Amino acid sequence: MSLATKPVELQLEPTAISVNSVVISPAVMETASVRQSYAYRNRMRLTGVSLVLGLVATWLLDSGAGVPVAWKTGLMIAGWVSLFAGAAIRIWASTYICARKSAAVVRCGPYSLCRNPLYWGTFLMIAAFPLITASLPLGISMLPPIALYLLAVVPVEEAVMRRRHPVEYGSYCQSVSRWMPNFFRYDRGVALDGGSIGFRRECGRMIWWVAFAGIAQLLAR
Repeated sequence: MSLATKPVELQLEPTAISVNSVVISPAVMETASVRQSYAYRNRMRLTGVSLVLGLVATWLLDSGAGVPVAWKTGLMIAGWVSLFAGAAIRIWASTYICARKSAAVVRCGPYSLCRNPLYWGTFLMIAAFPLITASLPLGISMLPPIALYLLAVVPVEEAVMRRRHPVEYGSYCQSVSRWMPNFFRYDRGVALDGGSIGFRRECGRMIWWVAFAGIAQLLAR
């Protein structure tokens, strides 16, 4: 008498993962990601290329030659203030969102003021370069990356959030403006641990931004 054996198939259920104490379900992980967007993936490249082209144009055209020294000094100071203010806003926002970006709806801290505090910081930092160099060509070269963020990057991020968290994010959008901060509804909430990977990367990026601004000022002179 022979015994036939039937292979046993093991079916493993997909398990959720945890990022910074935020549990992300398999359904959320399978939802479209912002990284599928060409604009999102290449936003930093376009910003870098625009900065380099603007600096080259500034150097070749000597665009700041006719600007009085007093004006140059005032613009330079305003530019550095804008740069450090933008960096501070981005670092502040990163302590609240860190690795939770797209994985959860963050409604406290800077995200209780408006929906895109990180990009407010980015815009302030971008605006700093033409001010520091007193360069109109550099200011014009910064318009494409700003348009990319406004017209492509932010809409893609919000579309992904609506797909992943339709009810919660829809409610958040109704109560918090996309761009205009409302300081009367500020909710401090609880920031995440500053030791997260996302936070450390953000601090590293700020060091590069400041160094590049210093190089831009030297080249403009």
